[in-house]
Amino acid sequence: MTYTNTQQKAPRACDSEGLHADTNESYFASHGPIQQAPDAKAVATQIARLALAGHVVIKGTHGDFTCCKFGLTRYCADLAALEAFAKKVGVRHE
Repeated sequence: MTYTNTQQKAPRACDSEGLHADTNESYFASHGPIQQAPDAKAVATQIARLALAGHVVIKGTHGDFTCCKFGLTRYCADLAALEAFAKKVGVRHE
C-alpha cells in the first residue's frame, strides 16, 4: 500500500501568478456620470419636516419614499421627488 503526503503543494503552486489583485484600475463599464447617493442628513431633514406637517414617510430599499397622510399615499422615486412633493404640500424649506 502506498501513502501520499496530503500536505504537499500542487505543482507550480509556489510560482503561480495567482488572482489579479490590482485595485487601482477600474474593470467595469461606466455608462454616463456616476450619480451619488443623497446626503443622509438631507434625507433625514426632509423626512423630519414632513413629519412635523403630519406626514408619515416610509423609506424604500432602493432610495424611494412613500408619504402617507389621512389615508392617502404618494410615491416618490427619489429625494428630488420627495422635496418636490414637500414643496407642493406647503412644507417649507427654511
